[in-house]
Amino acid sequence: MKTYIGYLIFMCSLLLCSCQQTTSNPRFYDEGVSQELATLRKQEIKELKYKLYFSIPEQKSVPVNGEITIEFNLDAPQEIILDFSEKPEKIKSVSVNGQTARYEFHNEHIILPEKNIVEGKNNITIKFIAGNQSLNRNDEFLYTLLVPDRARTLFPCFEQPNLKATFSLRLDIPTEWKAVSNTYITKEETKGNCKTVTFAPTEPLSTYLFSFVTGKLEHQEYIEGNRKISAYYRETDSKKVAQLDTIFKQVTASLNWLEEYTNVPYPFAKYDFIILPGFQYGGMEHTGATLYNDTQMFLSENPTPD
Repeated sequence: MKTYIGYLIFMCSLLLCSCQQTTSNPRFYDEGVSQELATLRKQEIKELKYKLYFSIPEQKSVPVNGEITIEFNLDAPQEIILDFSEKPEKIKSVSVNGQTARYEFHNEHIILPEKNIVEGKNNITIKFIAGNQSLNRNDEFLYTLLVPDRARTLFPCFEQPNLKATFSLRLDIPTEWKAVSNTYITKEETKGNCKTVTFAPTEPLSTYLFSFVTGKLEHQEYIEGNRKISAYYRETDSKKVAQLDTIFKQVTASLNWLEEYTNVPYPFAKYDFIILPGFQYGGMEHTGATLYNDTQMFLSENPTPD
């Protein structure tokens, strides 16, 4: 009996050891992203790409399903630690290089063992339920706000600003909704009550600069010389909407001034802006899709000096 109990203790010890993380630096598994983890990932991960898909239901009470494929190159196989600041049950499946993969979830991290990773190009595909913290959902529209480190509350990623990546986005949205993101729309397809919108890949961006807005939005365009700017908004007061002419001219003048001052041409695919009711700040400068608070842009008849 003593021999049997000793054997059980020995086997349990082996099992516990096998469940422990293999890295020599325990700070890699801290909540958030430690300096040690950020430094390692910056050194090792190359040619990073995110391919994102979200299915946006019209009812804000219905969860948003998502899928992300993360592509990157490595010089040698190693354990991969992704950031996802959501409950583990929101992860529906994980595959690595085309094969279903086992993983650990610890302190807001999805941990993939070295045995699943190869030298050279790797693909990680994760199906998940998107977090709502930074997916600002309203009855007829929603917008992302991922500053400063909240992309990981929405989708799994490497959440550190010095690890830039290209983002490709595809959305399924209600037919009557419009969508805008960091780059131009390359394709729209409508089937029944659903519209699929595909966007061109972005320039290399930090995760906090990725953004999209979708909903029942009005749209206007402005062209001056070779520059075309689009505005998306929900304002219905015709006197306030008429102010867009002034706003367009001010935006264009600002971009022209900055190009002349810095001697750097505007480096992104487009400049659109979205004026949102209830936006938390005066504005947020996502590349190609700047968000503004409506009360800061559409003025009443007798605005204060502020």
